[in-house]
Amino acid sequence: MTPPPACCGRVSRPAHATGLPRPTGVSLARPVGRSGDRPTTKLTVFLLGLIAAGLLASCEHSSSTSSSSNTKLYTDGLGRKVSLAVRTPRIISLSPSNTELLFAVGAGPQVVGRDDYADFPVEVEAVRSLGSSSGKLNAEAMVALKPDLVLAAEIHSAEHVSALENLELHVFLLANPKTFAELFNNVRLVGELSGHEVEASRLAASLEKRVNEVEEKLKGLTHRPTVFYELDATDVRHPWTVGSGSFMHTLITLAGGENFGASLTQDYPRVSAETIIRKDPDIIVLGDAVFGVTVESVRQRAGWEALSAVKTARIYPFDDNLASRPGPRLVDGLETLARLLHPERFP
Repeated sequence: MTPPPACCGRVSRPAHATGLPRPTGVSLARPVGRSGDRPTTKLTVFLLGLIAAGLLASCEHSSSTSSSSNTKLYTDGLGRKVSLAVRTPRIISLSPSNTELLFAVGAGPQVVGRDDYADFPVEVEAVRSLGSSSGKLNAEAMVALKPDLVLAAEIHSAEHVSALENLELHVFLLANPKTFAELFNNVRLVGELSGHEVEASRLAASLEKRVNEVEEKLKGLTHRPTVFYELDATDVRHPWTVGSGSFMHTLITLAGGENFGASLTQDYPRVSAETIIRKDPDIIVLGDAVFGVTVESVRQRAGWEALSAVKTARIYPFDDNLASRPGPRLVDGLETLARLLHPERFP
């Protein structure tokens, strides 16, 4: 299997972490980041090729000063100073997580373009798709849409952002959150960028309240079950899981569990089936259920019948988008996990 790609940001994850489909026969570990896997270099080559061929005008984007009443200066996830219009009525989103954020704060009607893998909420189906960062983006279409803002994510490298700016596009890269506090800040920031500060503030407060409610219900736990989170078991002898640097590790911990992979040095490591059997996790959560992995197929794996999770029927399918897309649904992921791990606390 191909190892998970290196992340271009502070949190690394496998490719299906931002809603990208897993290619046949290839294991991808967002191993967000989940929205944070590094895309192939095809995009850079494609964009620069268009520029060199003269198909699109290429000129240096002139930045406005923060003193202008029509612009405001921001610092993005790459540490760049970005001057953006105060009003951004036309937005292109280049990752599923950013698209979810925009719709969640009420900016959905402003989204005029998206990447191929954005599929939530259902309203995104009506938005024009512009390709994918793992393949080719339709640069001509992006320019023709005349966006006021192109919202990129950590799946895009600094080179990709530069290539887009050379097309005279106004690009802001939103960093992946490492904590829920950073998620709430991202919600507020996207609200400010899109002109929906009030809605974003309300959403952030609501999300924070829900996280606090989970923490309150889990106070005083006397037992924290060990949780093996399976990201990808294309090779059942060496499935991918999550280490302590992943957001899923954070979710498992806040949900009242102990992450099976907490002591592993990689954020998204592979482990042997022998190690899993020896360490005998209490619970198995199938983040790869979307790829057809079932509870029954896990039960039928050689040697796994001896696992406590199999004997006690504590194998649970899980929507990995709730952990791999660094957007509002991370809170849904926390609530779902907490109920799976401690159903007695959530009657």
